[in-house]
Amino acid sequence: MLVYVAGRMAGAALTLLCVSALAFFATALAPGNPAAVLLGTMATPERVEAVTRQLGLDRPLPTRFVIWLGETVQGNLGVSNLSHKPVTGLLMDALPVTLELAGLSLLLAVLVAVPTGLILAQKRDRWWSKPAMAVITLGISVPGFWVGLMLIVLFAVTWRILPSGGYVPVSRGLGLNLRSMILPTLSLAIYLAPALIRFVRVTAQSVLKEPFVDTARAKGLGNFRILFRHVAPNTWINTMTFVGLQLGVLISGAIVIEVIFSLPGIGRLGLNAVLNRDYPVVQGVVLVAAVGYVFVNLAIDLAYGLVDPRVRTR
Repeated sequence: MLVYVAGRMAGAALTLLCVSALAFFATALAPGNPAAVLLGTMATPERVEAVTRQLGLDRPLPTRFVIWLGETVQGNLGVSNLSHKPVTGLLMDALPVTLELAGLSLLLAVLVAVPTGLILAQKRDRWWSKPAMAVITLGISVPGFWVGLMLIVLFAVTWRILPSGGYVPVSRGLGLNLRSMILPTLSLAIYLAPALIRFVRVTAQSVLKEPFVDTARAKGLGNFRILFRHVAPNTWINTMTFVGLQLGVLISGAIVIEVIFSLPGIGRLGLNAVLNRDYPVVQGVVLVAAVGYVFVNLAIDLAYGLVDPRVRTR
């Protein structure tokens, strides 16, 4: 088991190093001079040159990368070119919002999608199964921003029962916080759930064809017990893998949802940084997103060994 864990952690470390290099060089080689953007209408060749030296942009790229990587390992991601605040502080302020949005949305999507996919797999011959799958397939093709806008029109504009945007921190009350997160969470969950329902359905259908399911039926077990006691556990590894792969969709969807609902999260922070060529913030956002993606998938890899002991010997 220790060899299994060590191998997965070494792979995660190598992935983070590659992502760090990609994030740095992609932003460093992007067109445009951050110094000129920072100065705006006050930009002159002399001032641009002075600010370029001040920001360290006149150094060779490999030297800048080594310096940046060394500071990053120590938790120092630099200073925002726009707000002149530490990037680490900006990320720590925005991270709880994104984590809450992503966590609530993923939890809701899984709680709805897994039972729905299992039931659709078992009831695949019922008359309503095909219309239900048609609706789910349509849901996969619907963009997340459209879902968010329709929820705003319905619940905030027409019925006026929920806020159309903004974020209320937990410190001001859990009820107010959850109320401000209902529409963003629903939007992202509706965006994630259809693909997960379809995947669970396909996986469960293959499990239902296994001999042990026929044996369970021969023993007189009911459909509900067979489905959730015997079939569901055998879909866990595939479902966990799919959820891990969906983290990229979750991150990209969270960026759009944060902009629509004016949530001060990582996605909105990164988008504003891109528009203003605030490269230290862009690099920090990309790095945080990569760390989250890698470590969640690492946790899923390690969980494989707990769910299925055969994985530990691979």
